[in-house]
Amino acid sequence: MKYEGKDNNGKPKAEYLAKIAAMDDAVLEKETQDKIWFSAYASNNPHSDFHWHCDVCYDECQKRGKQDIYQRAYDYHVKSA
Repeated sequence: MKYEGKDNNGKPKAEYLAKIAAMDDAVLEKETQDKIWFSAYASNNPHSDFHWHCDVCYDECQKRGKQDIYQRAYDYHVKSA
């Protein structure tokens, strides 16, 4: 499994996956916006949880067949930069 083990705080990564899966589309989009920003902010730390959180958001959008959610979240930061 891609997201096995624990995060940097010792919590099972599966908890974050379950949280994301339970979100409705609007909340997922906001979460994705946040994680994209935090992942970029943590670019100097390759071990930051924000990087795989961003990947989880992307994977969930793909799983739902709603890649537009991720694209809008990404574009939000590109356009506001």
